[in-house]
Amino acid sequence: MKKVLFITWDGPQTSYMEGLFMPILSEVQSKAPYAIHVIQFTWGTQERIAVTHKKATELNIKYTAHPISRKPVAVLGSLMTLYKGVKFLRRYIKENNIDIVMPRSTMPAIMVNQLKDKKFKLLFDADGLPLEERVDFSGLSRQSKQYQWLKKAETKILLQADGVITRSQKAIDIHLKTINNQQPKKFTVVLNGRDTRFFKPEAAIRKQVRAELNISEEATVFVYCGSLGPQYGWSEMIEIFEKYQQKYTTARFLILTGNTEFALSRIPSNLASTIIVKKVPFEQVPKYLNVADVAFALREPKFSMQGVAPIKLGEYLLMGIPTIASAGIGDSEAILSQVPNAFLFHHENTQAANDALQFVENLSQVNHQGIRACGLDFFSIEKSAEAYIQSFNKLSNLCNN
Repeated sequence: MKKVLFITWDGPQTSYMEGLFMPILSEVQSKAPYAIHVIQFTWGTQERIAVTHKKATELNIKYTAHPISRKPVAVLGSLMTLYKGVKFLRRYIKENNIDIVMPRSTMPAIMVNQLKDKKFKLLFDADGLPLEERVDFSGLSRQSKQYQWLKKAETKILLQADGVITRSQKAIDIHLKTINNQQPKKFTVVLNGRDTRFFKPEAAIRKQVRAELNISEEATVFVYCGSLGPQYGWSEMIEIFEKYQQKYTTARFLILTGNTEFALSRIPSNLASTIIVKKVPFEQVPKYLNVADVAFALREPKFSMQGVAPIKLGEYLLMGIPTIASAGIGDSEAILSQVPNAFLFHHENTQAANDALQFVENLSQVNHQGIRACGLDFFSIEKSAEAYIQSFNKLSNLCNN
C-alpha cells in the first residue's frame, strides 16, 4: 500500500475539496492500493473546515487543515505560512512514510520545492494555468516581480517533478514550451469526474421541481449552474435568453449560483419575472438541473482558459442536457465535437448569439441518452479515477526501482 499526500492552498469559500477532489481520491482508494492523505492550507473558518473534515472521514481519507496566517497583512502572513509550512510538510511526510507527494498548484509547489533529500516521488498537479488566470482576470502583470517569482517556482517543479497532471492537453503543450519540451511522457491529463449515480436525469423529479418553481411542463427552461462574474458569459447568456423569450414567452431561465447578488443586480427589468435565481446546496444541484432543456457553459476564452476542464460541462452532459458551451476552453471543443445536441459558441463571432438562438429553436429531437453517454465517457468519476491511478502507477513503479 503506497501513501499519497495531496497538498492544497485554499481560501475560505472553496468547497471543491469535498465536492470534487475527495470523491475522486476516494474512488482511487477503492480501486487501487493507495492510501490518501490530504493537507489543506486554508484561512477558512472552523465551521468550513469541519464540513471538509466530516466528508474526509466519510470517505476514509486522512485530512489535516493547516491555518494560513493573514496577519499583519495577507501577503506577509502568506509568506510566513509558506516558511513554516515547509517544516510542517517535512515532518508530516517523514512521520507518515509518504511515498508520493502531490502539491496542487503554485503555493504548495513553492513549499515542496524547498524540501531537501526527497525520498518520495513528486507528482505535481498543475491544475489549469493558475498564474495566467491571475494575469487574465486579476490584473497581475507578467513583468511584475510577483509573477516572475511564482513563474520561477512553477518552472522549477515542472522540471523536478516525476510526473505532472493537468486538466487539458492544451495545458500540457503550454507547460512543455516553458520547459523546452523536456520529458513529455511524464505529463498526463486527468478530468474532473462526477458521480454518475448522483448526476442523472429523472423524469419524476423534473415534473416535481417544475411544479415547485411554477414552470409549465411545456416551457423551455434554460439553466446556468456555477460561479458568476464578468468572465462567465453573463451578457451572452442574457442576450440569448432574451431573444428566445421574446418569441416564446413561457420560457424561463434558472440560475443556480452562490453569487446571487451578482445575478439579481444585473437582471434586466423586462426579464425579472422570467429568471429564477437560487442558491442551493451541492446535494440539490441535480434535482434542479432536471428541469432544464438547455444549459449554458460559457466562459470568456482568455489564454489561461486553455488549461481548464469546466466542472459544470460534465454535470450538464451527465444530466443529458443540450449545452451551449464556449470555444477555446480547455479540451472542450474536442469533447463537444462528439456530443449530440451541443453548440460551440465562438465569442469573436458577432452572429454567435443568433446562431445559438437557432440551435435552441431546432431542438425538437434531443438525444438525451447520447448526451449522457458522452458524459459517461469523459466526465464519470470512474474515468477520472483511472487517470489518477495511471499517474500514481507510473510513480509507484519508480518507487520500486
